[in-house]
Amino acid sequence: MWTISVISLLALVQAGCAVPFSNKLHKNTALAIIDVQNDFINGSLGNPRAPSILPKIYQLLDDHEWPFIFASQDWHPPDHVSFASSHPGEKSGDSVNETFIDTPTKVETQGLYAAHCIPETWGAEIELGVRTRLHGLEGYRTPVNYIKKAQDHRVDSYSAFADNQYHRFTTLHAELGLHSIETLVVTGLITDACVRGTSIDGIKLGYEVILIQDATETTSADAKASAIRELEGWGIEVMNLTDWESANPTPARSRRRREL
Repeated sequence: MWTISVISLLALVQAGCAVPFSNKLHKNTALAIIDVQNDFINGSLGNPRAPSILPKIYQLLDDHEWPFIFASQDWHPPDHVSFASSHPGEKSGDSVNETFIDTPTKVETQGLYAAHCIPETWGAEIELGVRTRLHGLEGYRTPVNYIKKAQDHRVDSYSAFADNQYHRFTTLHAELGLHSIETLVVTGLITDACVRGTSIDGIKLGYEVILIQDATETTSADAKASAIRELEGWGIEVMNLTDWESANPTPARSRRRREL
């Protein structure tokens, strides 16, 4: 019995040490998967442009190793401030003025949408292909952190780091620090909202931020182009996946190039 206990303990220790001390391919770099949820793809806020990014995200999960991955999710209560149904007389597409929680003299404009990403609904779930891959990586192979944001019904949260008023912060910044992350490779939905908010906050907090432009989408080409111009102005590097992979080859890809 003592031998079995020691073996079990050693297995646990090895599993625990595998994360911080393993020789990961993209050192000090985290993969960010922003709000790749059913409601933003083919649910209540469905977007026909959204599915095009899924193969790119699959590729980043299948062909690359990461010391840390985080996947954010909108996680709204049924009476969330962003829902048109929470504002009698208003409809999806309208906007309202909301006072800041901590500073009643300050006001922000809140866009209104159809109800979406309510916990324990299909729409709140991460898309199946992404979710399956993340579950396969969890544990000793790769730390995966799920950031459930915008849970306070009074304030929206585009960024995975904090709500829109910086009233509350998530655990993300602390988690990135624990894993010695310096660079964020950002993907997801949508480019001019939650991808934008997370990327800008990443810059504010001192990270290098790389946006994979063909692994993010929004509702129109014009809206995406405008968001990318703004993000570049913040110092965010924007690359397509092919160029990023060329600059950050996996060992298998390097071998294939040498053989050619």
